[in-house]
Amino acid sequence: MKKKLIALMLSAAMTAGMLAGCGSTSTTGSTDANAGAADTGAAKTEENASADAGASTGETVKLTAVIISHPLTKDITEMKWVSEIEEKAGVEIEWEQIRADWDTVKSTRFAAGDIPDLLFSATSDSDYTKYAGLFADLTPYLSKETTPNIMEMFEEEPDTKTLATTMEGKIFGLPKFQGKWPSTNTVMFINKNWLEAVGKEVPTTFTELKDVLMAFKEQDANGNGDPDDEIPMDFNAGANNGWFNSAYSMTNLVGSLGIQLTNWGTDAYFAEDGQIKCYAVDDRYKLFMKYVTDLYANGLINTNAISNDYSAFQSLSRGNENGDALVGCVFGWEETDKFGPNLYSQYVPVPALDYDIDCEPGTYDTRWRDDYTGLNMSGNRVCVSAKCENMEAAVRFLDCFYDPAVSVQGLFGGISDGCVEQTGDNSFKVLDPLDPDTDPGTWKWTSTMADNAPMYIRRSTEIEMAQDMTFALEERKVYDDVIAKASESDTYPQMFMKYSEEDQNTMALTQANINNIIDNYWSLWMTGESDIDADWDSYVKSVNDAGLPQILEIRQKAFDAYLGK
Repeated sequence: MKKKLIALMLSAAMTAGMLAGCGSTSTTGSTDANAGAADTGAAKTEENASADAGASTGETVKLTAVIISHPLTKDITEMKWVSEIEEKAGVEIEWEQIRADWDTVKSTRFAAGDIPDLLFSATSDSDYTKYAGLFADLTPYLSKETTPNIMEMFEEEPDTKTLATTMEGKIFGLPKFQGKWPSTNTVMFINKNWLEAVGKEVPTTFTELKDVLMAFKEQDANGNGDPDDEIPMDFNAGANNGWFNSAYSMTNLVGSLGIQLTNWGTDAYFAEDGQIKCYAVDDRYKLFMKYVTDLYANGLINTNAISNDYSAFQSLSRGNENGDALVGCVFGWEETDKFGPNLYSQYVPVPALDYDIDCEPGTYDTRWRDDYTGLNMSGNRVCVSAKCENMEAAVRFLDCFYDPAVSVQGLFGGISDGCVEQTGDNSFKVLDPLDPDTDPGTWKWTSTMADNAPMYIRRSTEIEMAQDMTFALEERKVYDDVIAKASESDTYPQMFMKYSEEDQNTMALTQANINNIIDNYWSLWMTGESDIDADWDSYVKSVNDAGLPQILEIRQKAFDAYLGK
C-alpha cells in the first residue's frame, strides 16, 4: 500500500515543520507550500497563518466537527479507523453526531453562524451562496504537497473536480468517488419459478411482458392454491408520488423508446443529440403511458403502488408469512436486499425490453438508465468553516479520508473494527457482518460512515465484495451493452452542471410548478380516471405555460458549458 507517515522534524533552523500526512507524498506545512498551491489568488489571513504555524510544532491540534449520519450508524467515536487517522494527522476532533432532522435545524444554525470547524455531509451547493462567507474556499490549501490524495482524485477522475468547483472557480465542499459501484441503480426482476409454472420465458418485448403478466394473474403462479394473491407487477412511485424521480418507478421503461435516462431524480430531463429535452412532454412518453394504462386496466399492476411508501414496497416483495412469493415482476436494487434471504433465489434480471406496440421490435433504439456517476460520485461530503483557525490541520485531516486504505474503511468499516481485511498492497476483502443476523448492507451503515464518507476508492483498488455487492454487480451484466450506447451528447450530466444564483432561483420556483402538473396527471392516466388522448394537448400546453421552455433554455446553457469544460 502506498502510504508514508511523515515524522515531525523540528530544529531551530526551520520555521515550519513537516506535516504528518496520510498520502504517499511528503506534505510540507510551510506557508510557501500553500502559496504555491494558491493558483486562485486567495491568501490565508495572518491569524490563520499564525495558528497553522503553531500546528506544525508537533502538538495535537483540536478541531470541532459535525457529522450527519444514517440513523443506524454507531457513534463515530467508536470507529477505530477514525481515531487512527486523527492520530496520524495530529488532530483531536470534538464530534457532534446528528442522525435525524438536520434539514429542519441547519438553516437556523447557518444563519446564526453556529457551525464547527468541519462539517460532514451537512451542506448543499446552495448553502455556499445563501450563507456567503460562512464556509472556507479550500482552493488555496489544495496541492500535491499538502493534499496528495485529494489532488490524485481530481487528476484521475476530473469529473470530481468539476463537481466540487463553483462557477467562480472556488471549492467549498469536497466530493467522494467510490468507483466500484455498478452502472445502474435499477434492475427489473422477474420470478423464474412463476415463469416455469405458467410455461413462459423471460420477456424481451413490451408485448411479451404483458403476456407474462396476464399468465401470472390468471394462473396460480406461486402454487399456494390461492389464484388471487399474485401481484403481477409492482413499482415504487417515490416520495410525494415522484414518478420521475424514483429509482424504482415504471418510468425506467421509457428507455425502451430510445430515451437515454441518466441517474434518478432529474425531473424527466434527458439529452438527445446535444439537446436538453423533457420526456414528460415527448410523444414517446404518451406511448409509454398508454401501455402502462393498459396494464393497470387489466389488473396487472399493484393498485397500491401509487400510495405505498418504500417500506411497504420492500415488504411486499419479501412475500407472506408462509414464505410464498407475492410479486411476479418488480424493480429493485439487489436480489437479497429486495426479496430477502428466503425468496431471492427465485428472481432473475430482465434485460432492457424492446418496444413493439404497433411497431416492429428495433423501431426504437432501446436504452437503460445510466447511473454510474450518481452511484459513484457525490458532492459536499465535507467542508470547512471560514472561521477555522487551523486550516492546514483541517485539510491535512481531510486528506487522510482519501487515502486508499482509509477510503475502503470509510465505506465498508474499519480494519481494526473487524469489517475489512487488507489482503495486499492495494487489495481488500469485505468481511461478513460480525452480527450474523444483519445483512452486509445494513452492517455497513451500522459500522461506518458508509456512502456518506469522504473517500476516493481508486478504480485500481481491488476489493473482494460481500455477497450483496457481488450479486448487484453480476445482476447488471444484462444491461452492460445497452448502457454502453450512451454518448456524451445524449448523457444528461445534471450533477455536474453549474447555474447562476438567478437561474437557480428561477428553476426552484418554476420546476415546482411544472412537477405539480406532471405528477398530477400520470396517476390519473394510469388508473383511467382521465383519458390521455383527450388530455394530452392541453397537458403539454399547461406544462409549457408553467415555464418549461425557460427551464430548458437554462439547462441547455449549463449543458453546453459543461461540454465545453
